[in-house]
Amino acid sequence: MQVVSIAGLPFHPVTTAEAVEHLCVAMRDRQRLFLSTPNLNFLVAAQTDAAFRESVLQSDLSVADGMPILWLAKRQGTPLPERVAGSDVFEALRCGAGQGVLGRSVKVFFLGGPPGVAQQACEVLNAEHAQGGPMEGVGAVSPGFGSVADMSTPEVLAAINASGADFLVVALGAKKGQAWIMRNLPHLRVPVVSHLGAVVNFVAGTVRRAPLRWQRGGMEWLWRIKEEPALFSRYWHDGRAFGRLWWRAGRR
Repeated sequence: MQVVSIAGLPFHPVTTAEAVEHLCVAMRDRQRLFLSTPNLNFLVAAQTDAAFRESVLQSDLSVADGMPILWLAKRQGTPLPERVAGSDVFEALRCGAGQGVLGRSVKVFFLGGPPGVAQQACEVLNAEHAQGGPMEGVGAVSPGFGSVADMSTPEVLAAINASGADFLVVALGAKKGQAWIMRNLPHLRVPVVSHLGAVVNFVAGTVRRAPLRWQRGGMEWLWRIKEEPALFSRYWHDGRAFGRLWWRAGRR
């Protein structure tokens, strides 16, 4: 598959529909697919954190989850077809996309999120599944706020593997989530694994996602600050770093 390099990270030039198909084929065939969804925060952090950068380099599918990624790609002359947000991929599966490939419900396990939220997200999916929805929650663990090692106990891994999940959604914060996946991927039997930090909150209904017009205009970050003010400092730092990345992209 073709790869586009942006600020040292790889991106596969796929659409959301194509990403969904890749995931469903992996679920159907029980083949490993580590999905990374780099946004601007990923891109900035990867400039100084070699282990974090390596986690994206080692992923099987890396998609552009953020309009700034598309802007940088276009500026350096390697445009990507569209933004492929991890939340959009998950929602497409939740709405039945890919069923022609998979032909059955998608079994999801949630790891992480605030206390109780992963279980709440499971319950939401199962309520939808009872009404014919194409997703079901098969497990949830909220491991707290310890180290990656603390969150990688044999009991946690056994619970995930015993669930029969097709899709492990990790929500531990970008760096910790990617590190958890890198550490535990060899021990997991779940075919599709991805860190999708906000998805567990969106599914549980504890955080509202930005309206489509905000997303398409590249203003989802502003909505996220409104919903979660603690994110302001992260977006301020990333916005300043984006200026430097933009300048470098124009020099290619």
